[in-house]
Amino acid sequence: MHTLEQVSAFVAVYEHGSYSSAARELKKSRTTVREHVVTYEDLLGYSLFVIEGRKAIPTEKAEQLYHRAKLVEKQNRSLFVQSQALYDSNVHTITIYYDVITPLSLITHIEKRVVDYNSDIIINWKHRTRQEAMDKLQEGECDIAIMPYRGQLFAEKEVTWKAIKPIQVGCYASVNSPLALIDDLRLENLMLETQYVTENFATLKLNFASIQVSPKMHTVSNNDLLCELVKLHGWTIMPRHYMTPYVERGELVELNLKELGNNFSFGLNAFYCYGKSDAEVFGLILEWIEEWREALERC
Repeated sequence: MHTLEQVSAFVAVYEHGSYSSAARELKKSRTTVREHVVTYEDLLGYSLFVIEGRKAIPTEKAEQLYHRAKLVEKQNRSLFVQSQALYDSNVHTITIYYDVITPLSLITHIEKRVVDYNSDIIINWKHRTRQEAMDKLQEGECDIAIMPYRGQLFAEKEVTWKAIKPIQVGCYASVNSPLALIDDLRLENLMLETQYVTENFATLKLNFASIQVSPKMHTVSNNDLLCELVKLHGWTIMPRHYMTPYVERGELVELNLKELGNNFSFGLNAFYCYGKSDAEVFGLILEWIEEWREALERC
């Protein structure tokens, strides 16, 4: 009978393409990972990988085995997290990572609901990139991560998620920008001006909001600073809910691009580890997120 260590080693090598990369992911030595895979191959009676230089190329049988092995690994992780959740049934601290596009009304809604549920619970809200959030979810330092949806079937880490809602984004510049005076505005016009992008968008590599359009692209970590810089010159892509106050004060203007129009958005998801929602307060937070979304749709 195979062991869970053998299955995990096989899945890691399959996904990362080498014993060394798999070892870093599993936080084990390369020798240990290779021994697990070799022992698994001996048990099965056939090879799972062909070694070419430093690469481990999956065999045809490995291709057929991978998806079921992946399911076994996910179920094992879910069982472990659920068992930990039962042990840690009394939650005293909640850490939530969030992205720049997260509406403040969602954050305040969750905060109020948690305080009403148990005012002794400490809630830590941390602005982080998606990669940081996914890493900390698996390391147990983050409980829930509110992050953009990348448009892929699986997350890059062993986590699950709940869809929240699409976040509308727009293209913005100063009211005094030459871009604001162009009626037939096109992407080629944007290429001539400085492009400002938030650090989170820059790491997403998802769509127009994170693609380098201008050869002069400046990355800015702080949203308020980004907006102050755009007041001076250049342009940016940002969530409409965040930029509305700047537009209403006459400081920035939303640009209308002929190629794209004004209808593009990011999906927003709440990511969490398998079994996390079995703990009462985390299950409630996911319900409160749904409550917030439904309230917006009724408005």
